[in-house]
Amino acid sequence: MHLWGYIPLTLLALVALSTTTQVAWNSDATIQSQTLVDVLNNDEDYSSLLSLLQKAKLIPTLNKLNGSTLFAPTNDAIKRHDLWRSALEYPHSLKDNLQEELRQQLFYHLLNYSVTEDPKDLTTLRVLETLHFPNFLDPPPNKPPPWMPIPESTLGNQSQKLRLTSRDGVAWVGVDAFGKGGIEVKKQKVEAANGVVYGIADVLEVPPHLGHVLSHEPSLSYFQKVLTPSILNVINSTSELTLFMPVDSAWEALDSIERLYLESQFAADDLLRILNMHAVVEKSVRWSDTFGSTATLTTEYGSKLEVVVSEGRTTVSGTALSQPDIYASNGVLHLVSSLLVPPGALQLTPEKYLLALNCTSFISLIHSVNLTHLINDTETQYTILAPKDDVLSLFENDGLPKQGSDELKRMLQYHFFPGKWTPNKLADGMLLESVLREPGLDGGRQVMHVEVNDNEKQDVPSRHIRFGGAGIIGEHIVINNTVVYFISSPLEPPVDPLQTALPSLELSSFLAAVFSTSIAEVIKKMPRATFLIPHNAAFKRLGKLVSDHLLAASSKADLENVIMHHIIDGIEYSQSLVNGSLRTFATFEGSDLQLERLSNLSLIVSPSGGWAGMKSALYPTNMLTETGVIHELSDLMIPRSVELNVGKLMKAAKATTMINMVTKAGFDWILNGTAPPEGSEWAENGLGGASWTLLCPTDDAFKNYNLTQLLENIDILRALVSQHLIRTSPSVGESGLFDVFDVLNNNRPLPLEDLGEYPTLLSPSSAYGNIVFRALDDKVTQYMVGIKNARGTDKQADWARVLTWGRATTGGGTGGVITIDRMLVPYHPPWWIEYFAPSFVGALGVGSICFFFYAVRRVWKRDVTEATYEPSSEAPAAEETKNSAIDNVKSFIAGGFGGVSAVLVGHPFDLTKTRLQTAAPGAYTGAIDVVKKTLARDGVTGLYRGMVPPLLGVTPIFAVSFWAYDASKSLILTLTPKRTSEKLSTAELATAGFMSAVPTTLITAPVERAKVLLQVQGQGGSGPQYKGVFDVMKHLYREGGIRSIFRGTGATIARDGTSYFAAYEVTKKALMPAGSSAGDLNLGAIMFAGGTAGVAMWSIAIPPDVLKSRIQSAPSGTYSGLFDCFRKTVARDGITALWKGLGPAMARVCFPANAATFLGVEASRKIARNLGNFETWSSHQCCEQVSFSDLPSEFQGDVDNLFGTTQRIPRSWLDRSFDCSPGFAKFITDASQTAPELFSADHCGSSELFEDVCVVFSAWKRLIKMRSSKEKWSEADFVANALTYYRYNRLMNDIRVQCAISLPQPQDTFQNALDVPRVLNTKTVIPDCAIFIPASRTRALSHSAKSPYKLLKNHPTVVKAGNAAKRSSFRYQSTPCAQLPDMPGFEFASSFWEDKKPVHALLDDAYRQNRMSTTAAVRHLHSLGIRAPITGLIWADGVVRAHVDWCEESEGKTVVMSAPYCGPRDRSSNDVFHEWKLDRPSDILQVYFLVQNIDEWTAGKFSEYIVRGVNQMVDKLSTGEKTYKPWKRVGDLAPPLKTNALKENHNISVTTIVTSEASPSPPKPKSRRRRRRSSN
Repeated sequence: MHLWGYIPLTLLALVALSTTTQVAWNSDATIQSQTLVDVLNNDEDYSSLLSLLQKAKLIPTLNKLNGSTLFAPTNDAIKRHDLWRSALEYPHSLKDNLQEELRQQLFYHLLNYSVTEDPKDLTTLRVLETLHFPNFLDPPPNKPPPWMPIPESTLGNQSQKLRLTSRDGVAWVGVDAFGKGGIEVKKQKVEAANGVVYGIADVLEVPPHLGHVLSHEPSLSYFQKVLTPSILNVINSTSELTLFMPVDSAWEALDSIERLYLESQFAADDLLRILNMHAVVEKSVRWSDTFGSTATLTTEYGSKLEVVVSEGRTTVSGTALSQPDIYASNGVLHLVSSLLVPPGALQLTPEKYLLALNCTSFISLIHSVNLTHLINDTETQYTILAPKDDVLSLFENDGLPKQGSDELKRMLQYHFFPGKWTPNKLADGMLLESVLREPGLDGGRQVMHVEVNDNEKQDVPSRHIRFGGAGIIGEHIVINNTVVYFISSPLEPPVDPLQTALPSLELSSFLAAVFSTSIAEVIKKMPRATFLIPHNAAFKRLGKLVSDHLLAASSKADLENVIMHHIIDGIEYSQSLVNGSLRTFATFEGSDLQLERLSNLSLIVSPSGGWAGMKSALYPTNMLTETGVIHELSDLMIPRSVELNVGKLMKAAKATTMINMVTKAGFDWILNGTAPPEGSEWAENGLGGASWTLLCPTDDAFKNYNLTQLLENIDILRALVSQHLIRTSPSVGESGLFDVFDVLNNNRPLPLEDLGEYPTLLSPSSAYGNIVFRALDDKVTQYMVGIKNARGTDKQADWARVLTWGRATTGGGTGGVITIDRMLVPYHPPWWIEYFAPSFVGALGVGSICFFFYAVRRVWKRDVTEATYEPSSEAPAAEETKNSAIDNVKSFIAGGFGGVSAVLVGHPFDLTKTRLQTAAPGAYTGAIDVVKKTLARDGVTGLYRGMVPPLLGVTPIFAVSFWAYDASKSLILTLTPKRTSEKLSTAELATAGFMSAVPTTLITAPVERAKVLLQVQGQGGSGPQYKGVFDVMKHLYREGGIRSIFRGTGATIARDGTSYFAAYEVTKKALMPAGSSAGDLNLGAIMFAGGTAGVAMWSIAIPPDVLKSRIQSAPSGTYSGLFDCFRKTVARDGITALWKGLGPAMARVCFPANAATFLGVEASRKIARNLGNFETWSSHQCCEQVSFSDLPSEFQGDVDNLFGTTQRIPRSWLDRSFDCSPGFAKFITDASQTAPELFSADHCGSSELFEDVCVVFSAWKRLIKMRSSKEKWSEADFVANALTYYRYNRLMNDIRVQCAISLPQPQDTFQNALDVPRVLNTKTVIPDCAIFIPASRTRALSHSAKSPYKLLKNHPTVVKAGNAAKRSSFRYQSTPCAQLPDMPGFEFASSFWEDKKPVHALLDDAYRQNRMSTTAAVRHLHSLGIRAPITGLIWADGVVRAHVDWCEESEGKTVVMSAPYCGPRDRSSNDVFHEWKLDRPSDILQVYFLVQNIDEWTAGKFSEYIVRGVNQMVDKLSTGEKTYKPWKRVGDLAPPLKTNALKENHNISVTTIVTSEASPSPPKPKSRRRRRRSSN
């Protein structure tokens, strides 16, 4: 610094005399001024600056300086500066009278030496030292400032620096270290006697504090993000501070979790530590020009920074110095490219991370119970399950133990697990040990159950994992030696066993039994205990009598022994049960349990006692308790310490009367389960080792009997008791193999199978000693028992209902008690019932058949026999009467055949009517619903169920009806001799019709009874109970005799005695022209008359027909008569129920019109069955059949995976050691011989796979049984018994049966042919089965406001493409189904299946029909821009074929390709189709795996294609790359052409009818009569 000497004040006066002025920078003139003040005063651009210098009292300073430099802002520059402008405009607004801030800013423009070199000629950056000395101290008030600044500053008593440089010939001042930025030097240098002046365009800003510099540096945005006010205060309050701050990219070297922690409010201390690692505080600021070639700096943290300058490049501890020397008032800022953190210096514990990750509440709870060592240990590996604050907030008021409590400590310890358990180490079903040690486990660690989604691959880092039932929120994090999972709820450690099992409703029965005893509190605290708890259904299968005995107050000891028998002494988790070697387990009851591990990984437990073959399936559920674990059982187990005999079971049934009778009869040894007394007749007959089943009538069954008489006669009593005693062999109920999936009813004393016959103790002495069990007709789970062949007791003593049962454990563990509601009285039939009735019925039937055929033969022969001579004048009339009778008989026979035709045509409508009338409310929505459900369940043949009775009875019914009608008319004429006209009135015709119904009902009533029962069976999901009409009659006769067969006769008369004949005659009369007869009516008029008669009849007859159907189909005893049925029907279903079935009845009598209505429904099937029609349809739809080799390469991988069925079954199943049934073993062996590629030595198998193959094996057996049966079987039988049984098993997608699919719009124009519009106007096709993506998977595509469905639907081009009125809007186009879904949205089908009757030739028809379905699905996908194949399967006669369809663009058209699957690529075949024959074990297994592949592909890759294609369609539609085109068939094609075609077809039909009617009938041969020659 150069200071002038003392200058006389008179020299200041020379300033005013100066007349020099400054000129432009580029001027060559240089004018000398005496002082700097003189220069400023003579230039108008500096007037504002001069005023500011005066206000800041710096005029003396300028005058005293010798050899200085002033960067003078012009007036315009000062106007743009807020502080300087306000100092001029508002002189009193300055903070102090010394204007210290203004002085310091002006000092920053002033150098204590002259820069004489022209700045614009500078070739390097020049650093200047200003007279600005920044300081934290304020100047003393009311003291004049020194004329020169004091050299004391926060920069180590050094002045602030300023850079000067030149760019493109222009000088710039205040630039950065790279010479960028700064303020332009606008005016030429003016030299004065004491310095130089440079005019600049703006005011130079004084460098602020380092905190302000850090906060505004663009490359330090991350540090600005984490900068706290306290750290900012430290930076601003520290002088001589040199900072080496890392830029934003440097912080990316830290882990994302570490950065998240640093960004949290808990990282202030660590941030200050990081700052100290980058801060150097020395006596002087370390600008870059002070480094030299090398320098070693010590940071505030204590670490060393090695600075190396070499070849123009500077590094700090190996890190590049990206920008040096950013000036500040209290130091300097250098930017480095990496963090300068020494290794291990930044210690981040799990606690710090958890605090940063919003787990503060969890950390607070841990501190309250002094478990901080678990979150601050950086050496030990832990896995932490941490609930975040928002999760714990839900449990603040309820659900969390009190802070600091032992209960809270126990709960928190359950969230920590020793070890580093990353997701790839976890497996489904794994048990992890926590740090919680339980007293109930003898100090052992409590475990936690882990669930892992098996559908995810092991190498996927984010798998769906659940710990103890709590899900994972977000991704897990790994922190050095710790893994943290964020859970959806806090985890509570297991509680006692009873409390653990209490929420499970399936285990409530066992828990109720435990709480009813005195050992509940004891077993809660049993250490190291494994509970085996049976399901509620186990008590039902145990038998009600056994359950009642165990729950009785007098049997508490037995119940406690049973409970203790279900508790294993020791902890056995599922892993040890499934894979362990131990087979015998001790129980707390004192006996053992035997564990059997089957080859299919099933576990079977056998008790120490119980009955023969008593076993239970063990389900290892791993329900954890504080003392051990709980597993579930399928059945209850009885130990050997519990003895169940017949006497105990009868006491449980409260059958005291039967107990007394058995004891009185001398059978008390049976009650005790012991051998008969020695020397008794039972011991001599070898009954000592037998087990017994006792049919035990309840006490209510003896109310109508005189017990005194029964007990007095010992012979009758013994016979009565013997009728109820069934000897049970030891083999009953035992099973060699235990099938978990088909549990035997081994809790029953007897199998109780349908028509199961058993001898009783009375059988050796009576032909009627045997008894028979069968299931009740209406409830398959209830049974009845009766004396075989008993008749004539009106069902009061020969049969009874089975109520309950219980099995005994004595006598080899077989036998027991079956309670019944009646006593079975030994049967002694009279001789006429035993012999006469069967003989009479047989003779009558044979005679009737012989007479019928004899009469038919005589009638037809009588027509061609010549007449004899006329005996008298009365002979012609007699012969005419004979001929008339013969004609009537012929008419009856012809009418019978017409009736057969009527039955064949009208029976489906009659079945629909009957089911509507008899079904429960809500079972059907209408007649069409009945037809749909009948077809879906039973096929087409189901519509003709019950047709045999009317078919057999139609001829006699028609004959008797018309005969009775004529006879009734004759009777009316006879009873009215004085009538004036031979024509009957309408009332008389109606009366004759009603009278004709009486004799007809004798045939109609039993026919209708059998028909109704056959029609309603199978309704409501129940299976068929009758095998045919004769089986129905046999059952009805057994049930109630003749009365049961003729039930509903009154309702039948009321129905048939209506106005049918009257309406028919009146309509014919109205249609006859004047002067003509009824014989002149044409066929159309007669059909109209018949139809009108039918409508009139059914309009009146439908209410009595409803009552008749209900009376005849209801179980015995439901209605007492016609009026009782009417009352109950109206009370339950309302008056409208009396007209149920009116629609089908009307459709039946108006069949031609109804047939036209149903023509459209069957149109698609007709197209498929007619090759010409299909060719027409497919050509206009641009469908082509191609080879499988034409499959696009993009689909080949997916299709190969779909048809890939190799290596699915473990080869270990072929070993003889594999435990399975012989039939299953042969099934697997046959499959391996024909298709060895199905098996793999590397496949280990699973219980689920074994279940699936068992299901396929069952379906295969059913198919073989059907094919070997001599009886004919329908398509419905084939589907229900061979296909549906296994092909829908375990499918995860939406399976739709008989779902109507809309057909696509034709793409090609059609010729003017009659059949083309009719074929192309077909709008729907109904596949037998379709596979759809579930709605849950497509919900995201449809339901939200910004979903692709909503975006496409509202797009202007899509809106214009169709409208809802024409059913062509986007909602109709977004699904292939004809029926819209309940919620608007997408529906996508991936596969269609077609079933056909077992006729091999129909496989081609099925393929064509299935192509119509797949074409619709492919066109649907193509309209949305989705590229994906559609598969089709054809099933018929035990043969399966497959094809793959897709779309391709060709010449502006969408061509639908269909490739029949011809087999694997590595096999050469000349066949178009590869056929799987389901009677081969290998083929049926391959088809099953193919179905599974289709199901998995639909939910997986196909769904991905859908999502990608729909989203791309939205993008392309919005950018205009693609347009949307509707695909569905809507409206009619060429209506005029269609009308003409139909009109021509109609004319053809009418012409045919007229021609047939107009053709003359052959003339009747005239009867020739021989006249007897006279004697003359």
